[in-house]
Amino acid sequence: MTRLAAALLLAATACSTPATARPSPAAWPPLPGTATTASPRASAEAQFPAYYIESLRARRAPGGPIEIGAPMFRGQGFGKFQISWPSAGRRMTGTISLPDGPGPFPVVVVVHGYIPATRYWVGQDSGIFGDPMASHGFISLAPNYPGYSGSDPGPPDLPNIVAVTVSVMDLVSAVPSLKQADPNRVALIGHSNGGGVGLLMLVTDPRIRAYALFAPVSSDMTDNARKWWLNNGSAGPLGNPDQNPLGYAHISPRNYLKPGMAPVLILQGTADEEIPRSWTEATVAALQAAGIRTLVTWIPDAHHDLVGPDLARADAAAEAWIREALA
Repeated sequence: MTRLAAALLLAATACSTPATARPSPAAWPPLPGTATTASPRASAEAQFPAYYIESLRARRAPGGPIEIGAPMFRGQGFGKFQISWPSAGRRMTGTISLPDGPGPFPVVVVVHGYIPATRYWVGQDSGIFGDPMASHGFISLAPNYPGYSGSDPGPPDLPNIVAVTVSVMDLVSAVPSLKQADPNRVALIGHSNGGGVGLLMLVTDPRIRAYALFAPVSSDMTDNARKWWLNNGSAGPLGNPDQNPLGYAHISPRNYLKPGMAPVLILQGTADEEIPRSWTEATVAALQAAGIRTLVTWIPDAHHDLVGPDLARADAAAEAWIREALA
């Protein structure tokens, strides 16, 4: 039995699609609205809003240095530090869990779930996923959301989830500035809203080679807007989905899935009180229909925030999935 198979024995049920060869970024399909059209259909002359997936695909971040700041603590075989990096003319902050030694090490970007800024502390909902991987030889980079813990606010013309996605794209662009990092082996872990960021990265940024998403929000952004965004102000310029269905279609990853995108592992508790099982099943069905290698693992009786043995086993499954994809 392989290490990956053993790590995934925690599943109550699982389904997958066959692996497909992944093209280089240059071989990705043309952007919707350029040489060909895609769903949602758009004309070649369209001027896309900055938050459309088409606009995110067209971004060319120049990159910049990841500056390592104050130490936070020593873990087993790694040190954890605060970091900053440039993004869209702003300064973002986060953490790095850096293995001991010269590297080069593979990199995992860990995007935390939604937490109100007034209750957030640096490393919350990211260290539980990234630090175990750092102790096993991965560089773990965990961004704070725009406007959180020293990060500058996001651009006002972007919904919150897109502002986070832009900061993550620019963090990936900055990875080559780390001498210990292997910029050709980068994966992403996302929890809840961070899983939604992961789904946006999946359809916009081919530099990410594997995804492990813990109870991600819906791949149809109208679901998220109706449940949360209209109440907490996260929709920004998108407004109400009933009044802007086209905008929501252009921001929903489900409409942009293509064969050859990076493999996706989804892990979720059967007692999750935040993310309906039907949302996850719809996302998995869309990934599989697109021919993307996909596995979903249902963790019996586990809640939205995994703890204890459930968290440890899920972390091991995510690491095994990512190791296999980056090999």
